[in-house]
Amino acid sequence: MRVACGGLIASLGAAPAHGGGTAGNSEAELATLRKEIQRLAGNGRCNNVVQCRALPLGKRACGGPDEYVIFSSMTGKTDLLEAKVFEYTFLQEELLRGKPETGPCEFIVEPKLQCLQQRCRADERGQ
Repeated sequence: MRVACGGLIASLGAAPAHGGGTAGNSEAELATLRKEIQRLAGNGRCNNVVQCRALPLGKRACGGPDEYVIFSSMTGKTDLLEAKVFEYTFLQEELLRGKPETGPCEFIVEPKLQCLQQRCRADERGQ
């Protein structure tokens, strides 16, 4: 499972491989978008788990999201965050189009969320 949580990326398993050609500029755009997404997701402050959300981010060559961004609805930037996640995923799909699949082909399941110490987090026990 790969989870972007509270502005930080937590990874378990291998990151997807991207590469080639004119992708250099697009790779830089992805990195910039990722930083913006992390900034918008903020620290995931919560009072209750109902405030915690997970958005699928990116696209694996074999299908499904690359990871999930965990954030709190308390941020007040949900619409902008969703738009940036959509933009990131669209750009990543464009980069992957027509390229052979690389890396592991495993489905990343949406994490079960919890509000722990007033922060939205993936419940690792529920996976």
